[in-house]
Amino acid sequence: MNARKVVISASAACALAMALALVGCGSGQHEAIDQGQDCSSCHSGSKQVYDDATPSSAVQSNGSVSVRTSADQVLVCKPIFVTQDGSKFVPEQVSSVKVVDGSAQVQLSEGTWALCTTGTDVKAQLVTVSPEASGPADVEL
Repeated sequence: MNARKVVISASAACALAMALALVGCGSGQHEAIDQGQDCSSCHSGSKQVYDDATPSSAVQSNGSVSVRTSADQVLVCKPIFVTQDGSKFVPEQVSSVKVVDGSAQVQLSEGTWALCTTGTDVKAQLVTVSPEASGPADVEL
């Protein structure tokens, strides 16, 4: 009987871990993937993506972003939007910027970007760079 309880407990733990892994994919707080790679940990490469997503949560910038964080580095990512409204995305890492004394200065070209941190508490902030933006952006991750 003890072996049966162990198997049931292990199965329940496995199911819970798989469910939690899926939460990260749909929450907008997805772990960054390497450029050109599929996110096979929680969905296939055939998942629908939206190139014309319009995220309302994006901070506007002229290309200069000041990031405050306790992380060691900031990942500069292109977001792969998995919802039309831009609320959920997979960040695809393009580069990284080292954090010095709790801050990093990031220069971005025109378009929408995701600035991310990694570790136990993955954080992300979308930034849209356009010539119409009034100035630099301040972000806290």
